[in-house]
Amino acid sequence: MDADMVAALIAFLGSGGFLLVGLRMFLNYRIKRFQAQAGAAPPRELEEGLAEVRDQLYLLRTDLSDLQERVEFTERVLARGRDDARIPESH
Repeated sequence: MDADMVAALIAFLGSGGFLLVGLRMFLNYRIKRFQAQAGAAPPRELEEGLAEVRDQLYLLRTDLSDLQERVEFTERVLARGRDDARIPESH
């Protein structure tokens, strides 16, 4: 995987995370608004939607963490390769 592909994947996952966080905030707002208006529990659909967004956000964070580990590993391997190429062989 080249650097441009990794950068694009990180940007994609980051923007997806941003959207999920925004959706979570919106659903929390809607639930609190329903609670304030009705004094009752929010509709079940909103609670289920919020739970689904939380699950998706957790999965996205896990995927991003895995991707960061892979990028760091790749950087270490590439740096080691550059260091090995610089060392002249002595006969």
